[in-house]
Amino acid sequence: MNKSVAHYISELLFVHDCVILADFGGFVGNKKSAQLNKSAGLLTPPSKQILFNTNLKKNDGLLIAHIADQEGITQDEAQKQVQIFAEVSNEKLSSSKVLRLLKIGLFTIGHEGNVIFTQDSTTNYNLHAYGMSPTYKKVISRKDATERQVKATVRTIKNTPKNTTLIFRAAAVIIPLVALSYLGIYQEEKINNVYSQMTTLGPLNSLSSNEINETLASNKKTTIAIKIDEKPITNVIKKEKIATVITKKTYYIIAGAFNEKMNANKMHKKLVKWNYKSDILKEGDLLRVSYDSFNNREDAVLALNKIKQENPEAWLLTK
Repeated sequence: MNKSVAHYISELLFVHDCVILADFGGFVGNKKSAQLNKSAGLLTPPSKQILFNTNLKKNDGLLIAHIADQEGITQDEAQKQVQIFAEVSNEKLSSSKVLRLLKIGLFTIGHEGNVIFTQDSTTNYNLHAYGMSPTYKKVISRKDATERQVKATVRTIKNTPKNTTLIFRAAAVIIPLVALSYLGIYQEEKINNVYSQMTTLGPLNSLSSNEINETLASNKKTTIAIKIDEKPITNVIKKEKIATVITKKTYYIIAGAFNEKMNANKMHKKLVKWNYKSDILKEGDLLRVSYDSFNNREDAVLALNKIKQENPEAWLLTK
């Protein structure tokens, strides 16, 4: 083969939650939220935690079909390659007590003879977090900066010369500014009153621009000119619609995978006859026939467990 079986297992873990290596064990993926380590200041992105289950040893056809499609070989040849890889892995693990699968993880044998699996943390199998890497949070202390600002302010006040002439000059500038501010506020209140009258009158044809200008120019010291179009004003309220995008997944219980369309149609007709909502899913040259499909993962798992009593080779596909 051009690539190893471990490479194809790694590829499937990106898009599937369960990948079984026949006669060896199954790899089960669980989504993991982003985490913050406060003591280390480390923020890790969302990921997929890979667990290993030695009880999942029955061939579900997923890995073999993927290898046959990628390598361009028959499923029988792909099954032989998978069987050889599983035998070599079991023999190496039992003899050296250690087995490493590239980009997947490390297997060791515990004191009680159990298999201990440690996931390879260099590969993040969560496609939604692709390209993200852990970041370090730098703690910012504002205490020193605040103290320096206070001290600088104090020094500036202490160094200011006590000159009465400067005080009078400052007062000569500040007092007119306060007066102008008061006039501006007073005038602004009058303008607001005019606009309040305009909104209560509805159509503004009854209030002319001359009347508004006379009201606003009542203060002789300050003259403010406002140009108002005498056409009626219509208050337009724009409602913004926020579109919420919800990503929906469909869970298919797969009965089998076929290269020949005739075989897939036979299986599909048989399942429909058995009152299943069967469907044929095409992915490349491979045709997968499903028992049923669900929008909820829990319902799909319950149905899968029931179907496995009759067909142990059935498995779950997420799209």
